Amino acid sequence: MLTALVAEVGGAEVAAANAKEKGATLKAIVRDHLHGTNGRTKVEGWVPKWIAFPPAAYTARGGVGTVTAHGELTVPEAEDRPQREAA
Repeated sequence: MLTALVAEVGGAEVAAANAKEKGATLKAIVRDHLHGTNGRTKVEGWVPKWIAFPPAAYTARGGVGTVTAHGELTVPEAEDRPQREAA
């Protein structure tokens, strides 16, 4: 999953080059891109997929509460909603 985060903020080339690095290194790369430090291009306004709207997951495994909750939400059709009476 950390490699997918690196790919989002740094690009596929950066992710591929660092795919075998330890988690701490991958987190540092993401942090550097978010802050624009250590020669990394700054990424403005990025949020992980599970926080964005509509939420998404990085893997098909599931387990992301916001994604599950969003998938279960249903909005009633206009015909199904009770009409409000005029005042």
